[in-house]
Parts: sequence; structure tokens; C-alpha cells
Amino acid sequence: MSDPARPLITAENLPAPHWHATHQEAQKQLTDMAKAIGAGDWKRVDQGARWVYEELKPHNEAEERELLPLLEELGAEALVQRIQDEHRQMWDLTLQLLSEIDEGQVRAPQALTLQGQRLVDLVRDHIEMEERLMLPLLKGRSMYWSDEETQDGYLILEKKLIAPETWSFIVQAPQVARGRKPGQFFMVAPFPESERIPLTLAGGDAKKGYIHFIMQEVGATTKAMGRLSAGDRLFAVAGPMGTPTELMEEGTIVLMAGGYGSAAILPAAEELHAQGRRVITILGGRSKERVLLADELGAASAELIVTTDDGTLGRQGLVTDALKDIIAREKVAQVVAVGPLPMMRAVSDLTKPHGIFTLVSLNALMVDGTGMCGGCRVSVGGQTKFACFDGPDFDGHQVDFNMLRMRQDWYKAEEHDACDPSECKIGRVAATGPVDYSKYLNEPVTELDWQNLDLNTIKPSQKMKIPRQEMACQPPELRVCNFDEVSLGLSPEQARLEAARCIQCKHPACIEGCPVNINIPAFLMEIVHEDPQGAARIIKESSSLGSVCGRVCPQEKQCEIKCVVGIKGLPVSIGRLERYASDSMLGSDELPPVEAPTGKKVAVIGAGPAGLTVAGELIKKGHQVTVYDALHKPGGVMLYGIPEFRLPNKIVDQEVGTLRRLGVKFIMNTLVGRSMTLDDLRKDHDAIFMGTGAGLPKMMGIPGEEYKGVYTANEFLTRINLMRADLFPEYGTPVTVGKNVIIVGAGNTAMDASRAARRMGAEKVTVVYRRTVKESTARKEELEHAMEEGVEFKYLTTPVQLHGNDKGWMTHAECAVMELGEPGPDGRRSPKMTDERIMIPCDTLVVALGFDVNPLIAQTDKGLKTLKGGVVVVDNETGETSLPGVFAGGDVITGGATVILAMGQGRRAAAAIHRRLVGAPQPAV
Repeated sequence: MSDPARPLITAENLPAPHWHATHQEAQKQLTDMAKAIGAGDWKRVDQGARWVYEELKPHNEAEERELLPLLEELGAEALVQRIQDEHRQMWDLTLQLLSEIDEGQVRAPQALTLQGQRLVDLVRDHIEMEERLMLPLLKGRSMYWSDEETQDGYLILEKKLIAPETWSFIVQAPQVARGRKPGQFFMVAPFPESERIPLTLAGGDAKKGYIHFIMQEVGATTKAMGRLSAGDRLFAVAGPMGTPTELMEEGTIVLMAGGYGSAAILPAAEELHAQGRRVITILGGRSKERVLLADELGAASAELIVTTDDGTLGRQGLVTDALKDIIAREKVAQVVAVGPLPMMRAVSDLTKPHGIFTLVSLNALMVDGTGMCGGCRVSVGGQTKFACFDGPDFDGHQVDFNMLRMRQDWYKAEEHDACDPSECKIGRVAATGPVDYSKYLNEPVTELDWQNLDLNTIKPSQKMKIPRQEMACQPPELRVCNFDEVSLGLSPEQARLEAARCIQCKHPACIEGCPVNINIPAFLMEIVHEDPQGAARIIKESSSLGSVCGRVCPQEKQCEIKCVVGIKGLPVSIGRLERYASDSMLGSDELPPVEAPTGKKVAVIGAGPAGLTVAGELIKKGHQVTVYDALHKPGGVMLYGIPEFRLPNKIVDQEVGTLRRLGVKFIMNTLVGRSMTLDDLRKDHDAIFMGTGAGLPKMMGIPGEEYKGVYTANEFLTRINLMRADLFPEYGTPVTVGKNVIIVGAGNTAMDASRAARRMGAEKVTVVYRRTVKESTARKEELEHAMEEGVEFKYLTTPVQLHGNDKGWMTHAECAVMELGEPGPDGRRSPKMTDERIMIPCDTLVVALGFDVNPLIAQTDKGLKTLKGGVVVVDNETGETSLPGVFAGGDVITGGATVILAMGQGRRAAAAIHRRLVGAPQPAV
């Protein structure tokens, strides 16, 4: 038994402290259960057995999933077998106990006493074995693969041709291999310039970290991928994504596939076969060489039926002919069909009269695969669903196959253009070549002889005579032809004069107005002293993203509205000066000081403004920080949602680069909620921060939204900003921008979309908004820039129906004329629809009506409390969620909001996390 001289492993040196904590709780439960068995208190015995089944069983299942593969790598196969065997004995004994106890009464107390004691002894010995053998072996080993495995790309281990233009790949992708389940898919971008495409998972090995998939050469990206070889690397592999296939627990299941759909049904067949279930598989193809994975599926099926159009393999005919025969001879509980749309539709039509539950896998258009863009929307039961988030499997009896077929050929012409760049017809920006923007910078404006004055000592009355310095911009006729930054910044002379306008208040309200509480007067004084880098250092004490915030944050509603100078004149241009100062440090090797390592580990979910802020704050405190994000580049909404002409990507890249050099680790292409759960991360980290944003787009819910040419703002901007559709076909992601474009909404996102459309070649861009300009949430500067660039505005107008042609393309928007009612609680007047209708020509429409919170993480961890719309509930003072040690901030707790507000919430949460990690008390409220 135990050796008292040998100390038990402690929480400090475990690979995951959660395991030890669960073991301690189990020992308490077992002690109580042993006392109840001795006293014959069967109600308490029943409670103890239920705890073992409901709490310890999931814990042990997690051990098998996450720790046993690590033991196998070490060669401890005998230990693995012992652990698995004892787990099974525990469940058998526990279920026997539970079945024999009926409301505190038992039929054979003596026999049950022995059985209960056996369970207590078994679990105690098992825990001791794990504490003394398993956990010490795993000390220092993570249950997650290091990002070093994939930082140079995802290695192709094997590639072979299995059918004409059809390849089988085996690729090293540890996170996807570890989390995959039947029916799920992944997103791959084979090259930095290529689009992200969805592919189905055919299998993999969690222990060895590889995945298996089948790819057919269809478009430009898959054709280029077909030219790769074993030893090459894929740029990005993200997943697993989508919901696993819903398989019924009883009865015969028929799996059906056409072409490379065989890859999608193989994991389900193997799982059902392992459970001893009856599986019948039907494979179809045009000819023998088009039937895939027949041997593998045959081995996992009770019966395999192959059909080919020409009869070269199996029986000649359609897969539905084989299905008819099966339905006629035996009862079928479920059918799962994956393949071409006509095949899935025919299967669904066949099974519907028989009432057989039928799932079909919808391979819709996708950009990101996380539910963020909305491009993969499908109609199921009359409701709009997102294939990447709600699917890809749906009830075939409710799918609108006509809509899906119509949308699938959206980019057919662009795919042809990508193969032959000389025929590119997509709207491209005019080639202007390098431009010397310095000639557009403004000269300082003031009546003071400022060059001969000491700006540090001039009186407030003199400061008030300095006019607000106007920041130079590209001329409208030039900037609509490029994606270069529109605002050119203040010159050094302008910056000094503008900073000198600050009267250095004794109680500066501007600091209170800043969500991250930057010491604004102090950094302004450094600019007056001609030390912009000194100013930047002060900014970095509170904000790790000064160059970002100086560009995109609504200072006019935050710090500047509190500026005392603004009472009698225009406030100091705090935001523009923040940009000026912070830019002076971009590219610098200088790093802020970092405290001694604490040994504490923090996981940050989401590489947007809130997550990056938390990472920056906590890495400086000496904690280990790892950031997980589903996309292939960190930056979140700052990259995919804000165009380059407002926030250049290189600015975000440089800010992220500073965090990397400080020691922050980034694990990209990892969707928490699919690759791993929140609970998984909690087991391996001392604290968690959720900065997942608000990425679920809102639709209008009107007829015609299924037409080609209708985008959500997220998809439209992601294609252009992150995937560089503005450089198509040099970059592989296309976007459709017609002559007449409508943007629905009047916030900052709508302005971004309207201005991007102008740069993509639209002749006419119209913003329609159901209220007036007074109710618009867009910044005044953004509205002005849009109007200068030729964007038209139709206020008191909202689409009610979209019209299109017989090829599925949108042609007109039918809009209702609105009128405003009385102001609501928020001061905004509610719009009312009149009977008047207008038709606006439109071949591209972008819906920019805001976003809901993606509920994925909340769905996978029921202990996370949320409100309607998926907003996560947190403590107002600390940002801690309903799960101890899990914090949240940014759009995930507010809905769509500003970058700086997200950063402020991240900074608050970081402070609370630090106090928790070092054992400091929380401040009194």
C-alpha cells in the first residue's frame, strides 16, 4: 500500500492542478461513503455513488482522452491498460449499487455492503496509483501540443492520388487531431496568399498528432494544393469545426456517400462499428475509380453496397436504388448522406415519407469557419442557419436545397479568373504606384510666435489662442483608388503646438474619460518637450495598443469630451497625439520591464484588443501567457474588421510583435469550444481570460437575403481586410462588388464597408439607414470621410425585400420609407414604417447591423452564465465570470463596442487575475 515517507504529488508540481483537486474531493466523498456503508445509511451511500458516477466518471473520461495518450508516448502501456480496466470496474460497481438502492431501501444489505466496500477500496487504490505513478510520470508535460510544432506550417506527411484529381492527405495538425469528432471539418489555407477552404476530416491519430482528409481539385486553391508534395507545409490548418454528427443510439444506421463524401462518413462508421452497432454503407460514383475508401468503409460496416453509374463496380444504378431495397427489407433508424447536392436531395425525398431521420452535410461557402462571417448561411426549416456553426449536418427534410444550389456557384467566374489572371473581371483598385504623402502634411497654424516661445511656460490664456491643429488626409480623389491610410497624422511641429494647448488641469477629467486611464497630461507634456518616445512610454504604462487606439477609438466621446479646453473652444486632439507619440516607438527594440517569473500560467482566448491587453499586462507581471485564436493571424477585429485605410495591418502586426518579444505565446488556428473546451484549459492553467468578441452577424430577416451578392459586413470586410480580396487573384480570396452597392446601417462598420466598396470599384455606394444622421452611431470623422469619397446616404429608409434574377443574383432592393416616433429610454427616436416603397438598383448589398456574441464556449460549458444574446455575465469590479478563475472582457460581455472599451475591460480583468494569482486581496468596493 502507501509509503508514508514518500510525499504525495502536490498541486504545485502537477501537470494540471485540477487533477489533484478532484482526487482530494474524491477522498472526502469516499470517507463519507465508507461511514454510510458501515452505518447502513443507504440514502447517503446512494448520494456517494451518484457523485462517483456524475463527477468522477467525467473526470476519468477526461484522463483517458487527455492524459493516457501522453502515457502511451512514454511507453507506459501496462499502466494505461490498468487505468482503463479500473475505470470500467468502477462504473460497473457504481451502476450495480445505484440499481439496488431504491429510496434508501435495499433487498440484500449484506451483499451490498461488501459491494460498496469494494467500490470504496477500488477508487482509493486507483487514486493513490494515479497520484504516485501516473501524475509523476507526466510532471512538466502538457496535455496540449506546443505551437512550435506548427509555427513553420503544417507538415504534409503523406499525399497520394486515389482517384482522378482526388488526393489523400495525412498532415501533422495536433490540435485538430486531438479534438476531432465524426462529422466535423477543418479550414485550410495552403499558402499565405490563399483563401481558407473547408475540408472534411476522414480520420486521424490524437496520439501521433496527424489528420487524414480527402481533397478533390475543383477551384484554384485546391488545384494549387494538388501540386504540393509530402514534406511541404500547409500555411494554416484550423479546427476541428462544426458540430459532430448526431447519431441515434439504437437501430440500424445507413451511411451514404458519393465521391469524396466517403471521407465524411468514415469516422461515423468506425465509431458505430466500435460500439457494436449495425451499420450499412452505400457508396456511389460515376465509375469504379470515383468510388473512394470502399475497403475502409467495408471493414467498419455490417454490409457495404457499391453503386456506379456505368456498372464498372458493384451494381449499376443510383445510391437511392440501393436505399429503397434496404428500407423495403428492414427497419432503418437513421440515414446520413454526404455527397453532391442532387444525391442528398434525392435521399431526403426518399426517406421523408417513411419518417426516417435523415442528416445531410452541407458544404456551404465559408471564409473563417467560426460563425463570424455569416457567409455559410443556409435555410433549414425556414430559418437561417450557419453551416460552420450550426452544422454542417442538418435535417435533410428541412433543408432548402434550391437556396444552397443557387449560392454554391457564387464565385465560379472568379475561380476561373484566378486560374487565368489575364481574364480577371473583379473590381480592382486603380494602380497608383508609390505616393509621397509627406507633401500633403499640414503646416502648423497659430498667430503666436511659437518658435521663439517656451511652450512649457506660456499662460493658459495664450494656450487658448492656439487653434486646434488639423490632421492632414489623402485627397478624396486619390484615396478612393488605394487602401493606404487616409489620415496622414500630425507633423512634429503640429504635434508640439497641439500638445501645448493642454492647460495641465490639477484634476484632469480626461484621464477619467479614458477607459484605460492613460495619464494624458503627462504624455502631452513629453510631446511639448519634443520627446514623443517619452510620451509613448507613459502611454504604454496603461495601453499596449496606443497606435491602434490613436486611430480608431472615439476620443470625441471619451477623453476629449472631458477636456476643459473644449468648454470654450475645441478640445485638445488627444487621440491624434496618442497616435503621434505611439508611432514613434513602432519598430523599436525597447521593451517595458518584466517582473520575475511567478510560475503561474494564464490562457487568453481570443487575440483581439481585450485579449492582447490582458496578455500584455500579465506577461509584464511575470506570468506565463498563452493566447489561443481561431484565425491564422492575431489581431481579431483590428485585422478582419477594420480596413487598412483606417488601421494598417502592419500597425497591429508590430504591436503583436512586441508582445511576442515579451514572451507571450500565440497558438493560432485553434477554436476553443471545438479544439478544446474551456474546462480543458482550466485544467492546465491557473486562470483563463475570454476575449472572444461579438462575432455572430445579425441578418435583416427579410425575403431575398439568400441571393448572391448579399453579404454580412463581417464577411465583406474579412474578405478584403484579412484575406486581401483587394489583391485578387494575386491573393486567392475573391469578393463580388457590383456597380451599385447598398450598405444597410450607419455605424462605423457600415462606414468601413461603404468606403471599402468605393475602393473596390463600385460606381455608386448608398448607405440606407432607418433613422437619421442624428441617431447614427458612426464617428463624425468617418461619416465625413465617407461623404467626401462619394458615398450617398438615404436616411429614413430600410430594405423590406430583395429582388433578383433567375440566376440567383440580386438586382434591386425594395425599401420602405420610415418616419421617427418619440425618443426611447436611450434618447433615440424609434423608426416607424410608412406605406411608401422605393426600388433601388443594387447588385451588392452589405448588412451592417451589428453582431451577437458567439455562444460556442457557453454551449460547451454549461456553468458559464450568460444573458440573452449570449453576453457573458461577469463581476463588475473584476470581470470574473460565474466560473471561478475564468474572466472575460470586451464585446463578449457587452456586445459590439469599441476597441478602447474592450481594452479597458481587459486591463481591469488583468489586474484582478494578477491579484488572484499572487494571493493579494481584491480591493474593497
